[in-house]
Amino acid sequence: MRILHFADLHIGVETYGRPLPDRGWSSRMQDFLDAFDHLVEYALSERADAVIFAGDAYKAREPSQTHQREFARRIQRLSAAGIPTFLLVGNHDLPNAEGRAHALEIYRTLGVANVTIGDDSWFSTHGFAPQVLETRAGPLQVAFLPWPQVSRLLAADPVVAGMTIEQVHKKVEEKMTALIHDQAAKLDPTVPSILTCHVSVNDFLVNSNQGSEQWMTVGTAPTLLKSNLEQGHFDYIALGHHHNNIDLQMQTPCYYAGSMQPVDFGEKDQKKGFMVFDIDPKKRLGERIGGSGLPALREVPTRRFVTVEVKATGDDPTAEVCIAIEKANVADAIVRVEVELSAEQLRQFRIPEARRLLESAHYVAGIRTVLPNDRRPFNLPAGSQPDGVSPSEMLDLWFKHTQTEEARRPKLMAAAKDLMRETGVVDA
Repeated sequence: MRILHFADLHIGVETYGRPLPDRGWSSRMQDFLDAFDHLVEYALSERADAVIFAGDAYKAREPSQTHQREFARRIQRLSAAGIPTFLLVGNHDLPNAEGRAHALEIYRTLGVANVTIGDDSWFSTHGFAPQVLETRAGPLQVAFLPWPQVSRLLAADPVVAGMTIEQVHKKVEEKMTALIHDQAAKLDPTVPSILTCHVSVNDFLVNSNQGSEQWMTVGTAPTLLKSNLEQGHFDYIALGHHHNNIDLQMQTPCYYAGSMQPVDFGEKDQKKGFMVFDIDPKKRLGERIGGSGLPALREVPTRRFVTVEVKATGDDPTAEVCIAIEKANVADAIVRVEVELSAEQLRQFRIPEARRLLESAHYVAGIRTVLPNDRRPFNLPAGSQPDGVSPSEMLDLWFKHTQTEEARRPKLMAAAKDLMRETGVVDA
């Protein structure tokens, strides 16, 4: 039984892109679609038995019709080929307001063949039981944890009022753990099983490799301890949310698939693709995965991000920068140039000459000159600002950027909201 696991597709990321004259989107969106096409072609050619998507189909919570159409075209190819596809709901797939449909709900509404949705509504109608995919190689049990919506998880809990944010997150973590435990208890141990979650696992391997998702998530969110994943009950654990491909080094194979394309320069050195693994249904739990080098990351073609860094030492900084650009492989890449120089060297620096050498680049993100003791104002990484964020949410992102001490944030946020009220700022 061959299974593919991918996540964090984020269709709709357009930053650093060029307009495509024959299409209604940019070259950057096409990069993400090309990566998805690579996965679909692999699934078809290798006769994959199932595809597990661990959340975040889109960048925006309410994607455009074009974004939805292009995602649906590729899901339809898997459906038509008889490949069961499980779509887990991530934080970017959820609507901006309670009561609205999430971005993946349409597949269930239309009854698209071979497509199964992993969201909260399943538990309200079927209890805390895993879903079962019928594959060509036999049944596959899928337990799941969608992105934790704090308001829903704690809606019926009378003790929430007055809790600190840390206490609320602890309560949510307990609810998430119970949800996984309840599904694990209902598994048939003779049938292959997978757990898929869109969540941040609190572990040093994850915390040191978060990638750009921390900039694309507004506010703080509950985390889950690695020990709460009930690893002994599953053959594989498929995670989504963090953009780096991470092996959590558990006895049960447990991976963040990572994003399908680098979102910004913070991900320029990360390998991108999807996980491939085989399960032998004839073997016992704990022995079904192994051998042949799997699970493994199947890499997809990616757009390169290149940073050209120059510390000028002579009287002619232009020549030094031009030599560095010529040595770098900037063709068809997204490029930024950072030049450290003195005030006198800055007067001698001829930026147009350097820019001419970047004409083969796909996109020039900028030529930045840095003077000694230069203090630049805070800017979010390009393309990272979420749609429709409020002033308090932007302040939270500032706290992340400056690594403000966690214990100080609630007091600072409360003071900021008092100031907004006094000055009439709308914090929607």
